[in-house]
Amino acid sequence: MDHWLTPLGDFGVRLFRGFLLIALLILLFGRLAEDVVSRETGQFDLLLTGLVRHYTSPDMTMVMKTVTSLDSPGVLTFIVILLVATLFLLRRPRREPVLLAVTTTGSWLLNELLKWSFHRPRPDVNWLVQATGYSFPSGHSMVGIAFYGALAYLLWNWLPSPGQRRLTAGLCALLVLSIGISRIYLGVHYPSDVLAGFIAGGCWLTACILACEAARRRPGNGPAVRRAGWQR
Repeated sequence: MDHWLTPLGDFGVRLFRGFLLIALLILLFGRLAEDVVSRETGQFDLLLTGLVRHYTSPDMTMVMKTVTSLDSPGVLTFIVILLVATLFLLRRPRREPVLLAVTTTGSWLLNELLKWSFHRPRPDVNWLVQATGYSFPSGHSMVGIAFYGALAYLLWNWLPSPGQRRLTAGLCALLVLSIGISRIYLGVHYPSDVLAGFIAGGCWLTACILACEAARRRPGNGPAVRRAGWQR
């Protein structure tokens, strides 16, 4: 398949697909941002917000506050520092702690830039938690998919069996989705904010993983170990 893309072997094909995915995500984000600016997401936001907040209760609120705290700046900073330090102590390849640090920090900085570019106010509803700054795109959703996606990528390469890798990736995806839903439930984001955060964060995550894979294949990094999917 695509022999003209394979001077780098299978990685050349994956690299091409990665850039294709990035281009697609950029187009999707651009279309969504255009709809937000022109206020064409009102029905979408109203419908999903109503569905999510229909089940409001004290117990559910406590659960959602707990879920959203897993992506709060303080908690996430602690987790990232702990993981980065652990990877250095375990003498893992430098690209692994760098991936976690750059993916998380970069997604936060990019989110701040996007928020200030669009200046979208937060929803005018009863907030169940305090929030500051602009609304679009959701920072929790964007940073969450970037960090937990990078963690899932590393665990996918570390774990020995396909079943363990799929289970871990599924749990990370479920956690990221739950974080996004929690932001809608707590009233601090529109569904379109959360969707935009997932798209922008996924774009940044893909770019960081491609850079990590390219760094792994530099001369002097040792022979590659072939596995299904990404190579370790």
